[in-house]
Amino acid sequence: MPTDYAKEFDRYLERFHRVVGDIRTGQYGTFRERLVRKLDAGEFQRRVEDYMALGHRFTEMVNRGDTIDDTLAVDLRAIEVELVMERSLFLPSRG
Repeated sequence: MPTDYAKEFDRYLERFHRVVGDIRTGQYGTFRERLVRKLDAGEFQRRVEDYMALGHRFTEMVNRGDTIDDTLAVDLRAIEVELVMERSLFLPSRG
C-alpha cells in the first residue's frame, strides 16, 4: 500500500508541535534528549522512505533468522528520533 505522505506529514507536524514544541521549519528542538530539526515536506518524505527501506531489511533479517546488524538497529532508532516517532514500527519498544 502506498504511503500518503501528505497525511503522514500532517501527523508529523502535529506530533512535533505536541512533543517538541512550536518552532519553525529548519529550527531545532529536543526529543528523547536529542536535538531534532523540524523537517519540511520533502525532507520528511525522504526520511520516511529511508526508514521504511531499513525497516524492510530489518524485517527480512528477522524472518530469515539472521543475526541482526547492530548498525541497522541504531540507524532505525536515529530516524525514529528525527521523525519524532513515539513508537517504533520495527523495533521492540523501550521499556
